[in-house]
Amino acid sequence: MRKILFIVALIVALGAKAQDRVFTYTYQSNVLNKGQKELEVWTTLGTGRQDYYRGLNHSLEFEVGLGGKLQTAFYLNYGYSKGITESNGFKVLTSENSYSFANEWKLKLSDPVANNLGSAFYFEYVLGPDETALEGKLILDKQTGRFIQAFNLVGELEFAKEFVQEGNELNAGTEKEIKLEWNYGFSYQINERWYAGLEMMNENVFVEGELEKSILTAGPGFSYLGEGFWMNFSLMPQLTDLKKGSRNIADEDGLQARLIFSYEF
Repeated sequence: MRKILFIVALIVALGAKAQDRVFTYTYQSNVLNKGQKELEVWTTLGTGRQDYYRGLNHSLEFEVGLGGKLQTAFYLNYGYSKGITESNGFKVLTSENSYSFANEWKLKLSDPVANNLGSAFYFEYVLGPDETALEGKLILDKQTGRFIQAFNLVGELEFAKEFVQEGNELNAGTEKEIKLEWNYGFSYQINERWYAGLEMMNENVFVEGELEKSILTAGPGFSYLGEGFWMNFSLMPQLTDLKKGSRNIADEDGLQARLIFSYEF
């Protein structure tokens, strides 16, 4: 009987054509089947900082399953932000735009239904006019009945251009940041269409080897599975900066809201 259940679970896990994630920040181990494709549209709103800051980040992602439990994806990223900054003793309203390209690779090692624990390795590189980044993830997840849990360990190395005003001269340099992060997601399947749950995230930023900030966020998330498409939404308020012992809204969002829409073809 156990062998029959194992085979059924394996067929369902490998053959189902549905969303590979029910979270917006936390990744799961599932990958697309060979030849299966998805087009994803990401929108993230950042707000709640000091000085009237608002930010919008958009990503257009094309995913394709390569077979052998491997998938790849290509991103086009665009960001826009506006807020008040201080320059030479004066406060001025400024806006910024950012563009980048990214490529990810994801290898599934074990299944969250058929095995005791689902797992995957993830690698991504980002290329942009002002930044270059390399990111790796260890993905762990488990699905038991209607309950889904996922945990990620994330490491990122980022090189960003930095401009420093020295007298009447503007000098350019490169700033290196190391980010260490963990993500946790818990979701419950309400019915065939709807999931509801919670996500948590702790991002630690190191500059020149020193911990600069440790931002902890957590909030509710919802997911909807339609015919040939799915949508995920999360609302993530900042709880605290663990280094400061209080919220950091000087240079971090007090609230983020993210929506992902995916179309299968």
